[in-house]
Amino acid sequence: MKPKPYDEDVREFLAAQRGLLVAASADTLFNKNLRGTLTRHLSVKDDCVVNAFTLQELQQVIKMYRSRGHRLLVFIERELAGKPTTDIIKYVKQDQPDVLFVVLTTEVEREKLILLHEVGADNIITKPIAPDTLIEKIAFTVKPRGQIGELIDEGKKLLAIGQYQDAEEKARLVLELKAQSPAGLILQGDALKGQGKIEQALDSYKQAEKSAKLFLEPLKKIAALHRETGNTAEEIRLLERLDKLSPLNVDRKIDIGNGYIRLGDKGKAKLVFDEAIKVATRDAMESLSRVSREIAQICLDVAPELSERYLRRTLEAKKGFLDKGDIETFNRLGITLRKQGRWEDAITEYRKALKISPVDGNLYYNIAMAHMEGRQLLDAYNFMTKALSLSPDIYKAGEPVCLNIAAIFRRAGKNELAKDYLRKALEFNPDSKKAAAFLREIETQRLQA
Repeated sequence: MKPKPYDEDVREFLAAQRGLLVAASADTLFNKNLRGTLTRHLSVKDDCVVNAFTLQELQQVIKMYRSRGHRLLVFIERELAGKPTTDIIKYVKQDQPDVLFVVLTTEVEREKLILLHEVGADNIITKPIAPDTLIEKIAFTVKPRGQIGELIDEGKKLLAIGQYQDAEEKARLVLELKAQSPAGLILQGDALKGQGKIEQALDSYKQAEKSAKLFLEPLKKIAALHRETGNTAEEIRLLERLDKLSPLNVDRKIDIGNGYIRLGDKGKAKLVFDEAIKVATRDAMESLSRVSREIAQICLDVAPELSERYLRRTLEAKKGFLDKGDIETFNRLGITLRKQGRWEDAITEYRKALKISPVDGNLYYNIAMAHMEGRQLLDAYNFMTKALSLSPDIYKAGEPVCLNIAAIFRRAGKNELAKDYLRKALEFNPDSKKAAAFLREIETQRLQA
C-alpha cells in the first residue's frame, strides 16, 4: 500500500496550486492508465488531464493554460509524432522554468537519460508503470521532499524575479542544514552572480562540482562564466568534461568546436564538428526509424505483412546504431510475426534483441508467449519463469498480462502460481469474467481430483 502523503501531495498540486496534467502522448494505454489512476486511486475527476498529440498542440496547450494561471506537469514522450522532444523541453524550460516535465520512454541507454535530464526533464518514467509508482513519480516531481527541497524551490523563485540577496539567504539556510549541498551551492552561486560577484559565484560553483562529481550543472555554470569573462581555453576544458559525461549533446559539441575556432585551432575544431555531425546523423536515422515504426503500427491489425515490412525498415535504418531504445521495435516485429502465425520467426527476432539487452524481462515474456502459440509448453513455462525472475513486476502491465502468465502456469500444471496471477488480474479488473471463470475452473478440477 502506497504511503498516503503521496496521494495528498498530488491532490494538493491539482487543487490548491491549480495544477494540470498534460499528456503529450499517443500511447492510449498510458493515457488510459493516467486517467484511471486519478479517478480510481485518488478519487479526483479526470478533467485535470489535457491531451496533446503533436509538438504544435503541446505549445498551444502550454501557452493557453499558463495564461490562465495553471501550474503544469507535462508527461511527454521521448519522441512525439515522430519527432524528438528534447528541443521543446529545453526551450520551454528556458522561458518558463516552473513548467514541469516527466519524460515517458522505454528502456534506453544511460547517455540518453543523462541528456534528457540535462535539457530540463524533471523526472523520467520507463513504461509500463504501475498506478502506485505513477502517483509517487508525480508527487516527487511536484513537491520538493523535506526542508532543503522547499528552501531550494523558494530560492529559485526569488532568482526568477531578480531578488538575488533574498535568494542568497535561502542558499545560506540550505548550507546550514547540509554543508556542501551541491544544490545549495548552485543556488548560492546563481545569487552571487546576479549581484555581479563573479569570483565568489565561481567559487560556489567549484565547491558544488567537488561535492558531486557526476552533477553536470556546476560544470555548466563554470563554463558559462568563463565564456562571459573571455577565458576560452578554460571554457573548452569544462565543456569537454561535460561532453565525456553527456556525449549526445550536439549543441555542446558545436560550442567546443566554436571555442577551438576562436583559439585558431582548426584541426581540433574539425574533429569536434565531425563528431557533432556523427551524432546528428544518428539522430536523423532515429527519426527515419520512428516514421517507419509509426507506419508499421497503423498496419499492424489489418495488414501485418505490411507492418513487418516497415518494422524491418525501422531496424535497417539504424543498422550499426542499434541500442536498447530499439527493443520496442523488435517486440513489435515479433508481435507482427505472431499475428501471421510465424511464432518461430518471432522468436528469432526476440533473440536478436536479447543480444542488445540480455536481461530484458519483457523479451523473455514475449518469447514465452511465442512458444505458447507454437504449443511448446515446456519452453513457454521456462521462458516465463525467466521473465519473472528478471522482472517480477511485469504483471503490473495490466490484466491481459496477468491472464497470459496464468495460462502458461496452468498448462504447466502450476495451479497455485496460476491462481496467484488470476487474483492479480482481478485486482486490476474486479469484473474480469475471464479471470473469474479461470479461477473457478481450477478450483473445480482441484475438488474433483
